[in-house]
Amino acid sequence: MWGRVIEIMTAVWLAASPFVFQSPVDPVILWADFIIALVISTLAGLSYWRPTRHAHLLILVVATGLMAWGRFSVAPPPPVHQNHIVVGVFLLMMALIPNEASQPPLVWRSESSESAK
Repeated sequence: MWGRVIEIMTAVWLAASPFVFQSPVDPVILWADFIIALVISTLAGLSYWRPTRHAHLLILVVATGLMAWGRFSVAPPPPVHQNHIVVGVFLLMMALIPNEASQPPLVWRSESSESAK
């Protein structure tokens, strides 16, 4: 589940980034970053619950939208939108990591439990 933790940490960065890039004067960027960060955190958190364990895959949609917003909103993109592009690419990579990435494959786990009997 380390991928989900990194997604939540990235959401915190996204919420803080308007202040880092000194763009809180634009309320659209400020509130959009807060809402997107909340969506990312919610989807990553829902992945911890067994019935919604694949919720993190919806982050792929959010990341694609974030990259498109950063790229096509203003030309050339200012630093805050360049950050949206980089965060979107990073989230695309993290969302593909399965929840059980740090555990051995399921086949190995089932073989080890059978051999222990």
